[in-house]
Amino acid sequence: MKEKPLISVVIPVHNGAATLPHCLEALVASVYENVEIIVVDDASTDDTPAVAARYPCRLLRLPENVGAARAKNFGAQEAKGEILFFTDADVYVPPPALAYVAEDLADPEVDGVVGLLARDCPHENFASQFKNLWMHFTYLRQPRRVGLFFTSAAAIRREIFIREGGFDPHYQGASITEDIEFGQRLLSRGYRIVMDKRLTVVHDKHYTMGDLLRTDLLRARGLMQTWLRNRLSKTKRAHYASVPWYFGAGVLMMGLATLWALAALALGQAQLLWEVGLFILGALVLNSPFLLALGRWRGGVFFLQSALFLLVDLYVSGLGILVGVWDFLRGKRY
Repeated sequence: MKEKPLISVVIPVHNGAATLPHCLEALVASVYENVEIIVVDDASTDDTPAVAARYPCRLLRLPENVGAARAKNFGAQEAKGEILFFTDADVYVPPPALAYVAEDLADPEVDGVVGLLARDCPHENFASQFKNLWMHFTYLRQPRRVGLFFTSAAAIRREIFIREGGFDPHYQGASITEDIEFGQRLLSRGYRIVMDKRLTVVHDKHYTMGDLLRTDLLRARGLMQTWLRNRLSKTKRAHYASVPWYFGAGVLMMGLATLWALAALALGQAQLLWEVGLFILGALVLNSPFLLALGRWRGGVFFLQSALFLLVDLYVSGLGILVGVWDFLRGKRY
């Protein structure tokens, strides 16, 4: 019988001592036996190295904080497996997950596999629930073949990852959009990345409202910079994002509402302000598939809270797009 391929699990972590034990315990419980676990300590200042040392994993320590993209690349370079599986220190991978990865990659026409976040997360506050459900919803609606490489749960053949240069090292700090760029690069070069919805992981991430809005602003900024690079480059790389079209349309509606309100006030035509409400209502109607899903999953009160918050999130995402354009024009491509 042919030996099962070795899967190298790569976990970049910076100050993740609080969640890393549960992450590693989940991986150690995997039903797939041929696994090496690599923890890349990105110059943590907490007890991350001591925590990792308690588990059967390889601990790689970086002397300075280089960010998630370069930390993942370093782990991949040191990995021994023919399959790389990327996850994070605040993600819990269920026991069958790596077996699903091996099953998918047994097909020689499949080059990589991505999963999605579970509907439930350990934190009950609104911001954490909203963000987790948004991620679950947007990935749940993806087709079988995708141009994504969502590194909460993503696997790829190591030879392909190395050949394509890994994640773009220009990305610095916490993970924002380097996995999106890598997925688009793989799609542009003809690799087949598939979504396996059995590969569902739990994200132990606590968000405050400020954290959530800041994250979405930075992600919108990064997506816009990536889109501009793709459109203006000679390679004309394919653009692929998990964000549904109607979210972008909702961002446009909120922008139009703002412009209409400013114009009405500047012209002294306050009676026109009621029309701002039409743009706002349009943004909500466009995003009703997501809001109705939230209502089914979390009830009416959460639905109403989400509708109000979504308007703010659309507006902030629009600001992120503008910041991305401005930064790009100033020469900041990342």
